[in-house]
Amino acid sequence: MSGKIPTGRIGLVAVLIAVAALAMSASASALTVVYSNFNTVPGTVNGHPDEDTYSAAPFEFPFGGMVEFSHRPGTIKNLTTQVDSFTCEHGQYNLENCYTGRPTKKFSYELMAEIYEVKANNEPGTLVAYSTATFKIPYRPTTNVSCPSTPEGKGFGVNCDVGGYLTQVEFKHFTPSSAVLPEKAIIELRDTPSDSSSDVVNIGMQTAYKEWNGEFVPEPPLEEGKPLIGHDPLPEDAYVRGALSENGWAGYQPVLQVVAKP
Repeated sequence: MSGKIPTGRIGLVAVLIAVAALAMSASASALTVVYSNFNTVPGTVNGHPDEDTYSAAPFEFPFGGMVEFSHRPGTIKNLTTQVDSFTCEHGQYNLENCYTGRPTKKFSYELMAEIYEVKANNEPGTLVAYSTATFKIPYRPTTNVSCPSTPEGKGFGVNCDVGGYLTQVEFKHFTPSSAVLPEKAIIELRDTPSDSSSDVVNIGMQTAYKEWNGEFVPEPPLEEGKPLIGHDPLPEDAYVRGALSENGWAGYQPVLQVVAKP
């Protein structure tokens, strides 16, 4: 035998490949984005790529918001959020001596996402699911010494961003894995007690940083802050240190995308 596949078997192999591809496609299509406000984050600021959002610092953790899904969502599969990295490879961002010699180098940082039911008073209720993951986070870029001085030091990049460097993280594994999402949920994000590092990673919000002109000038969210998929039941409120903080949070909701399997 030369190793050539008999003609009759070629047809069977082709059918099996097609069936497998169909099954993979059906499995992938079963996953649905049930909430996303990524559309509200400006893609560019001052004509340049957006590299820095306003963000909640660790002293405000757990930080989050209430979301309403586009329909009865099903089983949680993954959750994506944005974070701001304030950690320099060398030095400190606010002392104007931030130096990151290797822009592609990253550090490990552990974060947790928690999903709660909503109680009658809009406080977090029963914990539905949680995910803890260690991410590779980029270091904040080197201080741009030509940028203006601000109360938080000089910024980085062409926009002279004074905050952290924007990146995206995805929680892929939730406990329990079979957790069914409610129609409304409170999603909170935080670092973990086991992370004893001095690194600083904030939770990103919708509004971006624009410039310093004697005060910090924001670039407001797109689409008036309205999610592309799902709804914000409390667009004026957020959850700070795990408790409802009312008013003043319009345009400053945490950036979230939730995927579920019906």
